Amino acid sequence: MIDHVLSEYVDAWNAGRRPEVEAYLERVPEPEREQLAARLDAWLTVAPTPAYPEPARRAIRADPRLRAALAAAHAPAGPLLALRRRAGLRLEELAARVVAAFGLAGEESRAAAYLERLEHGELDESRLSRRLLDVLSTALGAELRPAPPAPAMLFRGEGEALAAELEALSRAALEPAPPPMDALDRLFLGGPEG
Repeated sequence: MIDHVLSEYVDAWNAGRRPEVEAYLERVPEPEREQLAARLDAWLTVAPTPAYPEPARRAIRADPRLRAALAAAHAPAGPLLALRRRAGLRLEELAARVVAAFGLAGEESRAAAYLERLEHGELDESRLSRRLLDVLSTALGAELRPAPPAPAMLFRGEGEALAAELEALSRAALEPAPPPMDALDRLFLGGPEG
């Protein structure tokens, strides 16, 4: 059964029909799906790219799954990632060191998520705690310094422009306050004294 379904998938792929792996996995009994998935994965690793017509190429480029995968693969990595790799640490190991240094047992997964966001430039470095930077410096064998704070935004305008700016500020002031920060949040988001 597996050989037959795999053969049909390969034929559909080579014909440029863009077969969905999930649909072919559902064609075999549950106990055999893992084996078929492994064989499909092995084949897709060496599969030739079909000669898709232009409409199919446009559809592939527009596919949100492809866009998300490409964005993740090409996300810019900051210097923290390079330092962590140079130190030979996995993300989880660095997170465990941060959590241990601050006595935050059980927060390893959240710390790893914060560190990953930091590595990919998704966190404002000026909001990192000096205490956190000290722990990271020790763990990574490099001196990490606080980033300068972002310049304050100044509002200037006249007439309608000023009214629009004041309206925007009023709306922002009416937004609900963010939830209170816990100890881990303060390390990553609370500013240099956090």
